Amino acid sequence: MKKFDDAWRLSQVASFLCGRLVGDPDRLILGVASPEEVTPEYICVLWEKSAFRKLVKDVPVVVPLGWLEPDRIGVEVEEPKIAFAKLLSLFERPRTPKCEVHPTAMISQSAEVHPSAYIGPFCVVREGAKIANDVVLEAHVFVGKDVFIDEGTIVEPHVTLYHGVKLGKRCLIHAGASLGCEGFGFCSRDGKLVKIPQVGGLVIGDEVEVGALTSIDRGTLGDTRIGSGTKIGDCVHVGHNAQVGSNCILVAMTGIAGSAVIEDNVIMAAQSGVKDHARVGKGSIVAAKSGVTKDIPPGMMVSGFPARDHREELKIQALTQRLPEIYERLLRLERLHEGVGNEDEKGNPSKAD
Repeated sequence: MKKFDDAWRLSQVASFLCGRLVGDPDRLILGVASPEEVTPEYICVLWEKSAFRKLVKDVPVVVPLGWLEPDRIGVEVEEPKIAFAKLLSLFERPRTPKCEVHPTAMISQSAEVHPSAYIGPFCVVREGAKIANDVVLEAHVFVGKDVFIDEGTIVEPHVTLYHGVKLGKRCLIHAGASLGCEGFGFCSRDGKLVKIPQVGGLVIGDEVEVGALTSIDRGTLGDTRIGSGTKIGDCVHVGHNAQVGSNCILVAMTGIAGSAVIEDNVIMAAQSGVKDHARVGKGSIVAAKSGVTKDIPPGMMVSGFPARDHREELKIQALTQRLPEIYERLLRLERLHEGVGNEDEKGNPSKAD
């Protein structure tokens, strides 16, 4: 439950969301609340019918077009999830003040820092790095040699940007992320592992979000790439030379092995993985804890290990639940076939005449 600084009229909420008003336009709204804690003084955003039906009629709501009867009160919108995001944006915490370099920051003389950028306490900016306008580096950020950070990007505390990393415009990098670190590459000689130098780069597009403690390796020779608009959750790993398209979602603990290709608009659910050199086609969905071991065509939903068509996997899971029953039936059939003894329909030995 979040309270507005000043109460809004319902008509103001409708105007702010570009929605259709239903009910009293002068109804006062104190703030935004979840379905579990909403009261008639707050407004609730819903996009599932089941939750909508549970609310009493005097609770104001934001719902999809066509949901509200004349006896309800609220605002109808085309996209309630977008409306929800817009309302919550009113409560976002203010970002660090800009146009300041903290006296404890260490900045190389050959680095270029735009006057509008903010460089926080104990940051390190190495030789040849370029920091564009309106960039924010929070405390303890390390920026390696020749790194480029484009305008409006925010880098949270304790992030490491290794040499040569390129960050696009308006990215958000959460605390503890490690970008451009060495890829995991080795070969074997005489029973010992020999390290393969990783001399490529990492290029991240515009408006990319990278979660806390996520690591993205630089390429072995070419570049690892993350397309514009992609959102990456916490504790995700992207291996060397991987190519991740635009507007993808990589949920927490996803693993993308080296040289894998994730095309545009792919969703990788939590703890899913893709083997090296495999390709996941555009618009595909990989369910949680699934392992992609071969190419996935565009627009397909897969699950399980190895990942297969989700419908096929559901059938396999249903059959798996029946394995004990099937096993018992098989044993009875074997006994009958081998003539071990006669059994009745329930599998019990029949009594002698």
